[in-house]
Amino acid sequence: MRRGPIPKKTRKSPTSKRPKAPDFLLHLDEFVSESIGEKGLSVLHSVGDGATDEIIEESTQLKIAEIRSILNHLHSYGFVDYTREKNMQNGWFTYTWKLNLDRAMRNFLMMKRKECDTLRETLSTEECSAIYSCRKGCSRFSFEPALDRRFKCDTCKNDLHAIDNRKELKRVEVKIAALEKMLSAHRDVSSPRPGE
Repeated sequence: MRRGPIPKKTRKSPTSKRPKAPDFLLHLDEFVSESIGEKGLSVLHSVGDGATDEIIEESTQLKIAEIRSILNHLHSYGFVDYTREKNMQNGWFTYTWKLNLDRAMRNFLMMKRKECDTLRETLSTEECSAIYSCRKGCSRFSFEPALDRRFKCDTCKNDLHAIDNRKELKRVEVKIAALEKMLSAHRDVSSPRPGE
């Protein structure tokens, strides 16, 4: 049995749990596009290792008020953090925004786990009961909720009919499989810590 320090080749660094950068950033870009939109993505890319509102304004050509709103959304999702410095001459604050990829990835994965759980519940419900929908597809109900509505759609008031939901079940199964694959690839990323 070997004793002594672990050789440098096999020693794990503290960042070894972080996903590979291209795959990691691809997921986050997709998430920002879905959550905030393309403007959010352009602001996020402008932040880099540190940028003020004014620098972001120059690179994105967006109005400063819109940039600040997007930055606040990005901050609420954990994508960016800021430092605040006060100018002692005029009393104004300058905010410098920086990417926080570790926290963003943890929050992203937490949301994807919730999405996966919701899809599993949907799959379970729709596999075990008949599904009813109006011809327009406004809403979908299992038997009990459809009966409570007297087989009438809440939105368009048309009759609800039993539908063949095999295609929908297959779509949900494919989505669950894709989410589980992505989550298993990033299972080493820890859950958010309280206060993050």
